Amino acid sequence: MGTTPHEALDRLRVAGRDGRLAALCHRRNLRILGVFGSTLKPGRPKDLDVAVVVDRQADGPDLDLIGLYDDLTVLTGCELLDVAVLNGAPPTLRARALCGEGLYELEAGDYAVAQMAALAEYRDTAHLRRLELERLVG
Repeated sequence: MGTTPHEALDRLRVAGRDGRLAALCHRRNLRILGVFGSTLKPGRPKDLDVAVVVDRQADGPDLDLIGLYDDLTVLTGCELLDVAVLNGAPPTLRARALCGEGLYELEAGDYAVAQMAALAEYRDTAHLRRLELERLVG
């Protein structure tokens, strides 16, 4: 598996267009799948950061993270993957991850709605992060 993170991203984009990514997300009960981090920027990224939101409204098994990782490794040909599950993740991670590139959404607009909610929570909790830093420093 010698695929670079940039090549893996290209493979994910192709899979998004031809339906393979939707099939994977449906099988894994995902509402959203996107990428974020250094692979979206010029340079040599060390890995491909993938963000997912599990569809908690659907009947189905809980997320099998190892199985998802295996599916993504096969789909991309790359083992240099990090998977962030955004359900219940801190606002900082959710805001950062959802400001990447959405590749799959169960329903049109899911990615945008999740992004707006994450950014609003990040903004609304900024004062708490500042207070925590002041407490640690002082």
